[in-house]
Amino acid sequence: MKSKDFTRSVEDPCVYLKQVSNEVFGLVILVLYVDDMLIPAKDKSEVEKVKTQLSTEFSMKDLDPAKRILGMEIHKDVKGGKLWVTQGNYARKVLERFNMLDVKPVGTPLANHFKHQFSAKFCPLDATEKGLMSKIPYDSAVRSLMYLMVCTRPDITYALGKVSKYNANQRKVHYEAVKWILRYIKGTMGYGLLFDAHSY
Repeated sequence: MKSKDFTRSVEDPCVYLKQVSNEVFGLVILVLYVDDMLIPAKDKSEVEKVKTQLSTEFSMKDLDPAKRILGMEIHKDVKGGKLWVTQGNYARKVLERFNMLDVKPVGTPLANHFKHQFSAKFCPLDATEKGLMSKIPYDSAVRSLMYLMVCTRPDITYALGKVSKYNANQRKVHYEAVKWILRYIKGTMGYGLLFDAHSY
């Protein structure tokens, strides 16, 4: 990418930047993850130039306009200057995987009644309970929720921070809290991130 005058981002090694003008947002941004790529820019002709350059060296499939990447759905309102990134399909798969698709949704990521369950006295007390908990997909559920949190759902950060402390030493009460988060996801599958050009 450096040979094409792109500079690798210091913040994220999967992001490359190319200054194409002195205007505000006069950049072409190339987001690359294994074989998935997004090329956003203010000027569509600059995007086309990059695609042409890259297609001479790599086999590429143009899926313009971008609708999804890495399990995230992209929704655009060009005239309104808005872009949403959601993970509704991924959330549905997570709920199916943990048999939580038909549960009653809840309105908060973590209820107050779980507060006292995140203390040392609620860690497994004996090998029998540890054995029972080893059959519950606690770690897997937490990891699945973490991907949602990192990509599009900062609203579950606090709750996941609490339950992830018990990945290696959980009890049934902790898994109940994980299921509560899944119930919250059930009622908020359409939630995500909104980027509004008018808010800058």
